[in-house]
Amino acid sequence: MPGANELDPAESLEAYIGNQVREARRAKGWSQTDLAAKVFSNKSRISGVENGEALDHALAIKLGLVLELGDSLTDLVRIREQQTVRHYAKPYLAKQESAALIHTVGFLVPGLLQTPDYARELMLIGQVDNPTNVESYVEQRMERQKLWERDDPPWFAAVLDEAAIAHANAPQLERLREAQEQQNITLQLLPFGAGKIMGTMAVLTQPDGSRGAYTEGFLTGHYSEEPAAVLRFQRVYDRLASSALTAEATTACIEDALKRFK
Repeated sequence: MPGANELDPAESLEAYIGNQVREARRAKGWSQTDLAAKVFSNKSRISGVENGEALDHALAIKLGLVLELGDSLTDLVRIREQQTVRHYAKPYLAKQESAALIHTVGFLVPGLLQTPDYARELMLIGQVDNPTNVESYVEQRMERQKLWERDDPPWFAAVLDEAAIAHANAPQLERLREAQEQQNITLQLLPFGAGKIMGTMAVLTQPDGSRGAYTEGFLTGHYSEEPAAVLRFQRVYDRLASSALTAEATTACIEDALKRFK
């Protein structure tokens, strides 16, 4: 039975995680202040976790080490994150992690290249759930960007609507300029009037050559590995890419956009 002012661990996954941390801390005879010092955090953060606040990856790793819980906390965090990903996006995100080639089109900066502030702003605008979940969603998006740290990061080619550049803040534009300098990343800007981008779409190619296509709108999306669907979306990408600016001209546009903030 939980003690006074303690959550029932069966109430939610967050409550279960909090109970695991609390019990492991008490088993070592530590106060919340003691534990906070060992993981370079603060007492209020530890208290929050023990009372059902969402636990992020970085803190989960530290707590797992000092409390000798192995990977259990990070595994639980991953399970929680899967619960927050909309069902239609799960197969796409799973395939994205191992993709060798990614071709994408959109009128927003792709999630794999977003800065935390840019991602947070988008999520707050489109948030239909509890706004307190936003920070957890932002962290999940940043966590997915670790695919760039792979020994064999994917080749990434994106066609971006000019609106993506027009609406980006300075840090996000800097991130795009840095990305454009990577040999495995190519960005092309589709100027206003050169074509229409409706929603977001991506074509993924795996190391074994298998392919899948994903398209997404507001609160809806669909992933398919049907060859006809993949070819249809590849044709959309190719047509828009042929109307877009070169990578060099796109970099110049990004640099011009940055001048707005000087």
